[in-house]
Amino acid sequence: MTMNKQFAKVGDLTIHYDLADYTDPWRTDERETFLLYPGYCRNIEFWRAWVPLLGRDYRVLRMDARGYGDTSTPPPGSPLTVDMLANDAIGLMDELGIARVHWVGESTGGAVGLVAALNHPDRIASITLCNTAAKMGDDTVSTYAIGEANQGAAIEKYGVAEWCRRTLQYRMDVSRAPAGLADFVPREMAKTSTHIAVAAFKLFSTVDLTPRLPQVKAPTLLIVGSKCSDRRKRHMAEMRDKLPRAKLVELEGYDYGIHFLAPDAVVAEVRKFLSGEA
Repeated sequence: MTMNKQFAKVGDLTIHYDLADYTDPWRTDERETFLLYPGYCRNIEFWRAWVPLLGRDYRVLRMDARGYGDTSTPPPGSPLTVDMLANDAIGLMDELGIARVHWVGESTGGAVGLVAALNHPDRIASITLCNTAAKMGDDTVSTYAIGEANQGAAIEKYGVAEWCRRTLQYRMDVSRAPAGLADFVPREMAKTSTHIAVAAFKLFSTVDLTPRLPQVKAPTLLIVGSKCSDRRKRHMAEMRDKLPRAKLVELEGYDYGIHFLAPDAVVAEVRKFLSGEA
């Protein structure tokens, strides 16, 4: 997969990241940077297609979150908060000398982006949220438990990879998945240890950013698949209405996993949004 891996020491973590810059070397203007932040238990490889789609015009920064992928894993029982996750990303930006980013997050990664924008408004130029919820729905909690007491119990019973396989249809539109993707997703998610997967679920199942949405200053693009549940689409419409500078786009013909199933279409919407096109 990723060759010549890049790492940075940020606080108590060693963060795995990839910073790509394929912009013209003779440019004299300051290059803007995208930060692509992963969803639950995912890593930088889920954003691979975005690098060539953005890289001619922007620097593209991908990172593995705390305990995800190749970023160092805190020991069991370590604290985990959404503020910590946002601060990890800001700390990486500091280490790399990046003042501001266009944050793109999918699922829970979008929630972290909202917190980063709330806590560090001068560092976030814009936010793109792919199938992100400000508050996890009760149906999500029960669905991913797959018959166990809760999701944590299900992960501990089956392990991250097998639990992911059993819930894959809730995580991406399997009808639109190319050959090999159904094996790739659980394999990559299993790079996250069981105790981190359980802790992250417990965290995001309790986060509710709804009351704070009116305080987000950054322009925000929300993208949802047209085949997502009506509840998710209603929730994202409610988020749009609460955010001061927001636009909601429904991507026709897709369910979940749009950022890696339909990267061309999603990036086109991001570019359109940043250019100010309707």
